[in-house]
Amino acid sequence: MTQAALTARARPVTRSALRVAAPRRRAHVAAFVVVATVFALVSAVAFHVVLAQGQLQLDGLDRKIDTARREYEERRLEVSTLASPQRIIEQAEALGLVMPSDPPSYLVVPGAPTPAAQGGGTATTLDEWKKVKRHLGDAP
Repeated sequence: MTQAALTARARPVTRSALRVAAPRRRAHVAAFVVVATVFALVSAVAFHVVLAQGQLQLDGLDRKIDTARREYEERRLEVSTLASPQRIIEQAEALGLVMPSDPPSYLVVPGAPTPAAQGGGTATTLDEWKKVKRHLGDAP
């Protein structure tokens, strides 16, 4: 090799060459910071979108629950109105049914024990039927 080639190889690096590398490193760091910041912001926006969608679904379910609850209460009121004793008596009378004047006659099974009252005697429910029956259908 020639002397000029050897001196070119052995020549030390000047300060101007070192200064060129520093701005490149700063540019890379700055670019990384910008990319990381943009990624963080986009991630935060995506997270809020997912939360908002979930909240909308919950709100929809709450509306459906309220509607179902209201419908349930309306049906419950309708059932209690239809099952009221006064309405049943009115419907029975509209069909031509009347209250019996005598208590129902029960079949007696030979050998079967009769129900005992609390005092040890037989039950008097059938004896008191006419007194009690007229009060069963009365509205308070």
